[in-house]
Amino acid sequence: MASIRKKIAVNANNSKNTRMDIAGAGTLANWRPDELAHISRFCKMAQLIMDRAKQEGRPQDILEIGCGEVWTLRYLYKAFVSRKEEIVNSYTGIDIDPACLVDWWVDDDQDVTDHQWFKTMTGGNGRIVLQDLTTNPEPPVEDESMDVFMTTEVIEHMGRQFIEPWIEASWRKLRPNGIAYISTPNHDGSNDKLPKDHVYEWGYEELKTLLEKYYTIERHYGTFTQMNNFKRNHRANLRWPQYVIDDIQGRFDKNWSRVILATAYPETANNCNWILRKKV
Repeated sequence: MASIRKKIAVNANNSKNTRMDIAGAGTLANWRPDELAHISRFCKMAQLIMDRAKQEGRPQDILEIGCGEVWTLRYLYKAFVSRKEEIVNSYTGIDIDPACLVDWWVDDDQDVTDHQWFKTMTGGNGRIVLQDLTTNPEPPVEDESMDVFMTTEVIEHMGRQFIEPWIEASWRKLRPNGIAYISTPNHDGSNDKLPKDHVYEWGYEELKTLLEKYYTIERHYGTFTQMNNFKRNHRANLRWPQYVIDDIQGRFDKNWSRVILATAYPETANNCNWILRKKV
């Protein structure tokens, strides 16, 4: 079974929005590498927010572009035993799809932002803004007012010319020393054959060059990989000892292995996560 995606919509400037049905994938046990990679991103973003709040001794102000069903907040709310008011001070999510306002946790007609779990998680300072970044790339927050900026699987849904304006604008919104988490596919040499919901996939070096204009790259990881690519890179580079590879493949099935082993070779993985710190 292929990854489950909700309706694809074509918007202004030929941008496309869709949403992987993570909840539906769980119900159907459709845990393919793409779904597992999504889950791993949400978990990592949640951990970054938790760690930063503890390090700074204060709750964080968060900006998320392409917030979708606010999975990172849901994970923070459900999976961590903590005082929620010590993690998030404010949250601004931006998305183009009105469906992101529907909360499938609660069967009523209220927006997700009206529900108590969302209010608790965001200290009553949470909102979701419907906005098309190809026509208005400016997030609706003050410059240098955010601690964390995150965007996952958004870049590939817009034309190349529309990306840097909102990357730069989001950089301005971060406080000095603010962090960013960005995830998007690495294209494999051709943009002629893309998933039907993708518009342009950036190459690894191409995106790295853009990000380094605004950020210091602290870490970056592959998210999931084709095993043939991994084996070829492993033979050439040996970044991990063979016994580690054997243990991972002995412990996990092939889908989880594709997610875990991708970590070693972000340059050739299907998808790359970038953890960044604002340049000042």
